[in-house]
Amino acid sequence: MQNKQIQIDQNEFESMAKKLLFLEESNSALINIQDKLNQLTRFQSKMLSSYDVHHILETWLVNLRKLVKIEACSVFLVEKRGIEFIHKISKPEKLSSAIQKEVEAQISLGNFGQAISNGSPLTAKAEVFGKESGRLLSIMIAPLANLERTIGAVIIVFEESKDFIRQQTLRFLYILIDFFSLSLENAYLFDDLKSAYFSTIKTITNSIEARDPYTKGHSERVARFSKAIAEELNWDKDEIELIDWGGMLHDVGKIGIPDSILNKPGNLTNAEYNKIKLHPLIGAQIVKDISFLEPVTPYILEHHERFDGKGYPRGVAGKDISIKGRLLAVADTFDAMTSDRIYRRAFKPEAALNEILRNRETQFDPEIAWAFERAWMSGKVICESEVEGSGIKGLED
Repeated sequence: MQNKQIQIDQNEFESMAKKLLFLEESNSALINIQDKLNQLTRFQSKMLSSYDVHHILETWLVNLRKLVKIEACSVFLVEKRGIEFIHKISKPEKLSSAIQKEVEAQISLGNFGQAISNGSPLTAKAEVFGKESGRLLSIMIAPLANLERTIGAVIIVFEESKDFIRQQTLRFLYILIDFFSLSLENAYLFDDLKSAYFSTIKTITNSIEARDPYTKGHSERVARFSKAIAEELNWDKDEIELIDWGGMLHDVGKIGIPDSILNKPGNLTNAEYNKIKLHPLIGAQIVKDISFLEPVTPYILEHHERFDGKGYPRGVAGKDISIKGRLLAVADTFDAMTSDRIYRRAFKPEAALNEILRNRETQFDPEIAWAFERAWMSGKVICESEVEGSGIKGLED
């Protein structure tokens, strides 16, 4: 009888021990999840402030693998105005081909289409991953959507398990994917806004250039030449993209200059020339309250400054002129020389290049001038005008 009582007590003890162990594991899992949610909050605040899709993809996948134990993860995005899902990135990169094969298998089984149609994550048995090792792996197919359409899908490969911790991890993945979708949506909306804004700016620029038929297309060419120089100087992608804005906007201040001055066929009076010299200041004033255009202000304000300090509107010299202003000064002057003007014919591109090099250290930063020559020699500077000029009447536009 006593042995039976001891046996019962031992069974109860083992049962209680199992319950305590389960509670301890559950509590530990909850603490771990809470910690991950705190990390996610900090990470998400940074993600929402980024509008670069590639940066969002790279950062999200890296942090996903830090927050959740997974085998691999990939992102497929739908090209704009398209219906095809294009593989963009995988972590680890060496598994990208395997993930693409896995997606093809899931498409054949109908799982990929079902997830996209339903608009919610779907978990299925992996068909490619784990076969060689004999491991039981699962795949999650999670659609990404913005307000109007599906923009992509996340593919996550993980080890199958039915325990408490794994179920909480799956729930955590759902949260992560929702945040990721929101970040991409913000980036897409911002990109649409920038495109609309750029179209408006282009319209304004064209209307300004229409006042002077001799400057038609000037801003676009200046942007193109400037980007060629920036590439020779190994500027990063984001800075080179901003050149489009700087090029389009650099002469926006001419909206405040009367036609009688802009189109005057003869020499300008001192008073008229002083009004012309105000257009960089007027342009900078126009964009000063538009926060995301702040980085392009130097293109507008400083493209008529000279390396020797004899430029306008502020007369700054050397490296006191921003690199953006020094760069655009070369591109702007080259296009001015190789375009017909009311007071002269265009120069041959080779002659204009030689003038740029001859005026380095006085009008132009030598480093920018040499970079422009390298861009020219490599065929990046394509000039539309090949008309021989009759002489130089000033190098500035």
